[in-house]
Amino acid sequence: MSESIALLCLQSTEDGRIIAEAIKEDNEGVVITNKPAMIQIERAKSITVKASTVSEKLGRYWDPEELQLVLISLGGQVDETDEEFIVYWNN
Repeated sequence: MSESIALLCLQSTEDGRIIAEAIKEDNEGVVITNKPAMIQIERAKSITVKASTVSEKLGRYWDPEELQLVLISLGGQVDETDEEFIVYWNN
């Protein structure tokens, strides 16, 4: 049985690209594909977006709820706290 792939698709905006950089830093083995106007992010089982890493890269406080501003689509279940936004498969 193959592993489930967590998926995030973000708008290719300045913030979207910075969030993708933060995701790459925090998630070993993540695959990021740049497409016209979109950044596709895939990883086996889960993708974690850490507010602390995104804040550091943006140079300002970033709330995980702000992900909604650049989010196009996702694949998986979502768990969101004040510190993280996690997309995962529970199988």
